[in-house]
Amino acid sequence: MTLPAEPMLKDLNRTELLALVESETAAGELSLGAALKILRKHITGLNQAEFAQLCGISRRTLAALEADEGNPTLQTVNQVLKLFGLRLGLTRIYQNRHK
Repeated sequence: MTLPAEPMLKDLNRTELLALVESETAAGELSLGAALKILRKHITGLNQAEFAQLCGISRRTLAALEADEGNPTLQTVNQVLKLFGLRLGLTRIYQNRHK
């Protein structure tokens, strides 16, 4: 999964960026780690150390999250997402299969 082009992201406001990240993540086009990195960089403008401190997690944990490595707890993921008004949820994999 690749990140959208940097110039495109810089032109989006907070609401547009959140909507893009939500839709791309739900569609499976953007990993959780890539989504977190986009949100951190383009909404907060903070580096990993600053953002990790704000979230109450270690920089190492944040780096692992952004790299889609490790096995973070749901609590840790939601702790980071909460700063953007988001939380991890369920999304259908197969649309319109069973009604």
